[in-house]
Amino acid sequence: NDPPDSVLHHSSGKVKIERHDINSLNERFKIVLDTPTLGILSLDDDVLRPCEALDAAFLRWVRHPERMIGFDVRTHVVVEVENSVDNDGGVVGKKNEEEEKKKKTTTNWKYGYMSTTEKSNSYSLTLPRASFLHKDYLDLYIMAMPRPIYLYVAQHFECEDIAMSFFVSSLTGGKPPLITDYWAVKSMVKLYSEKKISGGKDHKSARDKCVDRFAELLGVKEDGEWGPLQTAELVHDVDDPMFGYGAEPEDWDGMDELSLSSARLKELVVTMKELKTKSYNDQLKWLKRKKYVTMKEAKKVGMIEKTEEWEKRWRSGEDET
Repeated sequence: NDPPDSVLHHSSGKVKIERHDINSLNERFKIVLDTPTLGILSLDDDVLRPCEALDAAFLRWVRHPERMIGFDVRTHVVVEVENSVDNDGGVVGKKNEEEEKKKKTTTNWKYGYMSTTEKSNSYSLTLPRASFLHKDYLDLYIMAMPRPIYLYVAQHFECEDIAMSFFVSSLTGGKPPLITDYWAVKSMVKLYSEKKISGGKDHKSARDKCVDRFAELLGVKEDGEWGPLQTAELVHDVDDPMFGYGAEPEDWDGMDELSLSSARLKELVVTMKELKTKSYNDQLKWLKRKKYVTMKEAKKVGMIEKTEEWEKRWRSGEDET
């Protein structure tokens, strides 16, 4: 479907619509029309975030253009698997006490959802449903991603997010992505969608396989050429949970806003410095206001689930049947 005329013919004259011939999740990283910027915002069409959150992520990317900057973090879980191996190195299966055998321990990696990530207070990957990337990584994904990974994503319509996160880490010495402050992570507004491409009973097992196989192919496992993939601490200071989140956390207090050429980014730095001086409750109130403004228009047209407007748009017909 074509986007609305207000987007197709945006008053700024800067909005360009790409049309792709192939229906594949790999295509989200394929640049059809040349971009005027080196930084690319990858954003799913069912995700909204306050401008302040996007600006904060962009400023973080400007300071670290070689890294992937994300909002949504996940982790990988390492499971040791012990195989019995004969003297020639061949796997013979279960333990055989009648013969002398060597034992070889290998690892399987699994996908750690948000609950696992928060419980462990560590992460190793981010989801590009909201992230900043250098445009070169998009080109490299299309041209240099190991073909088994590229073909899997094309055939199964899943795991392109894991592929990109691991890919960038493999090109940066196994470093995990950088992420925004916690307040920005929690700023997401999700739009309602009747149909989803993720989920289902096989979703978890599929992502487990993707994590394990992709890590191996990209060389970021323990014995890989570019590994091991590093994990980073999430919350550094429990007394200041809204800031200082993830690897190499942003130092707002040490940032000189006058060194920035953009008036918008200067204002952001000043706002962040002021916000850091507020109590946790006041920080939450500020965040709630920003989220409310962000979702206001979407709420009016019934795109925020469980609201009165949403019930009227999507559920009113059910009452009549």
